[in-house]
Amino acid sequence: MAVIHNKHPIKQSFRNWINNYPESFHWCDMDRFYIFVKCVCRYSRKIKGYQWLKKKIEKTDKKLSKDVIDIYCHKFIELQKFYSASCLQIYES
Repeated sequence: MAVIHNKHPIKQSFRNWINNYPESFHWCDMDRFYIFVKCVCRYSRKIKGYQWLKKKIEKTDKKLSKDVIDIYCHKFIELQKFYSASCLQIYES
């Protein structure tokens, strides 16, 4: 069995999230969103911000309300901050 390398993990994870309608209230909806954010944090060379995600969502044919888009954009920023936070040492060396 061969390992297939995904050349565009950010695009693929975004498509997986947005094409499986994010407001279906399925338990995997947020998991797909988290996978997308983690891919952005891991593979992006530049920091992606609020406006980047907002434009990306608005380009799709999904009819998400402005409030829902804002919620996802805020959560996107918070998760990026969480991902990049350093660990606090709990012991002295």
